[in-house]
Amino acid sequence: MAIIGISGSPTVGGNVDRMIKAVLDKSGKETKFVNLSTLDFCACRNCAQLCGTTNMCGIKDDLHPYFAEIRDAEALVLGSPINHGNMTGWMFSFITRLWCLYQVHKLLEDKPVVLVSAGIRPRESANGADTYEKAATYSTHFKVLGHLYYNSQTPPCYKCGAGHYCKVGGLWNLLGKDEEKLKEFCFSPDMVHKWEDEPEMVAEVERHGRMLAEL
Repeated sequence: MAIIGISGSPTVGGNVDRMIKAVLDKSGKETKFVNLSTLDFCACRNCAQLCGTTNMCGIKDDLHPYFAEIRDAEALVLGSPINHGNMTGWMFSFITRLWCLYQVHKLLEDKPVVLVSAGIRPRESANGADTYEKAATYSTHFKVLGHLYYNSQTPPCYKCGAGHYCKVGGLWNLLGKDEEKLKEFCFSPDMVHKWEDEPEMVAEVERHGRMLAEL
């Protein structure tokens, strides 16, 4: 059985994608990876009459082929950036669709899972990371082996163009809500942080990979 990595990041190849792939690689096992933002799928439609007796989702969209693999996987690695204090819409919609595997027989109960997330705040103040963890396990009853969080300090504001006057969002908060700093702010590529450049994060990624290797 493979270990499946699932990313809810809208940034294909970004920090979350790369952390998930690295954890999978460090497991040394057969793996599979998918980024949900590349799929065309919807959230759960509450059509329990289609999954209540089959434990299989009846919605035939791009997500449907993955359900049997998720059910049979040895473990999962689920990742999402923390946006607006929560996981992304792709990850939340995906989690709601897992309800089909929890109907009657609770097929995901105690399945080992590593959670991956990234945000612009330190872990202790990133309340969205806790929200993500609770939502990911509320109805599935996963066995969470660990939650790998990267404080990227890289807000989407860097791409916006309104950074010198916008008092909403991550950049405004990172600059301590200081108007002068906001006016003087000048973006440079070195402000886009990568987890691979931080030894502590590299060690954490390796540690979570070993957790999966020891299953």
